[in-house]
Amino acid sequence: MRQLFFTILIVSAGTMTISAQTTASNDKDSAMESQRFYFPTTYYTDSGAFNKAMPKLAGQVLTVYHDEKKKTFFENSIYYNLLTENYSKAIDMVDSVQKIDDDKSYGINMRSYARAKLADKKQPPSFENVFKKEYSDAFNQLSFRKKVNAALPDTSWISYTGKDLVSFKEKLQKNDKDSLSLADSRSLCEKFFYYVFYNKTIPLTFPLVDAQYRSTFPAIKSVGWAGVVPVEHIDEIPDPNMQYKLLFELTGFAYKGQDSTAKSDINAGLGSVARELNFHEANGISRKNIDAVVVIHASALYALLTNEKYKKKYSVDNPNIAVIKELQNYGVKVIVCGQAMTYLNLEMEDLVPRIKQALNAQTVISSYQLKNYVYFDMSLTEQ
Repeated sequence: MRQLFFTILIVSAGTMTISAQTTASNDKDSAMESQRFYFPTTYYTDSGAFNKAMPKLAGQVLTVYHDEKKKTFFENSIYYNLLTENYSKAIDMVDSVQKIDDDKSYGINMRSYARAKLADKKQPPSFENVFKKEYSDAFNQLSFRKKVNAALPDTSWISYTGKDLVSFKEKLQKNDKDSLSLADSRSLCEKFFYYVFYNKTIPLTFPLVDAQYRSTFPAIKSVGWAGVVPVEHIDEIPDPNMQYKLLFELTGFAYKGQDSTAKSDINAGLGSVARELNFHEANGISRKNIDAVVVIHASALYALLTNEKYKKKYSVDNPNIAVIKELQNYGVKVIVCGQAMTYLNLEMEDLVPRIKQALNAQTVISSYQLKNYVYFDMSLTEQ
């Protein structure tokens, strides 16, 4: 949900004009990025002081932030304005993005939130009732697919954004500086906003949305992002009477550069296996017609550690245990590579129960492929 990267495109006519504008813009960007904002490290451990300081930080960011791309500027400025309680401005920016994209579904939760906050200022306590009405009115005007998209946020988003905020605060605290760069200030504002925002709005929106628009978890339920969204008017339907033989290879513990945060989240490879099984069952294929094998080697082995071993290594409980048990109970065979186990100095007793071991992963993979298993590469190579 949720890592945003920004680029600035400068378009003009004439070589000399482009050069001058680019130089001026680069100078402005350089000055902007070199700016720092006072933010004592004590705030990270004092929730009261932190929460009080965030609107002020968002206001400071607003005074210097710019982006030549209007849509990007509007999108990023919405949560700065909401944090500083400039609700009318936030509404204008949501409306602007909707107009640019010709998409009335964009930001209906943020627009409803801002309008409810304005109403609550005039006549408290009216936030909850106004928000529900505004959101329901906007939601009911959408197409089926856009309703499904709007219905995606659930309670797992609260948990995710909370972990994301805590992790980023810990990173900033380790820097041991009483000031923040513009980039870090923007990231902190964004992460803080979404955590507060989803905490406030998801409990209100969730009961308003009919189950027909919600994701389903027909096979594996322990991975919040592994659900299947509903789709209307499906033309291509797999044969539910065939035997589906699936072979998954997992090699990574975390995506590149995300080792510090991955330890607290379900392994993306295991989660993807759960998602594929959900996809198959959602297509009407029964469990008895699905035969799944997962081959695990390299750093992905650490996801299989017992809770005791995992906690000793990462100082947190193993978040993968529930999904591993659910996959095994589903009938998935989990096989580890004996070569990788040796190189990583792991014993079978270090892993959760009911894991099988092979001499090596590669030969298992070739063996199952020769048995007509469909191969899925679950390597964590993408950013």
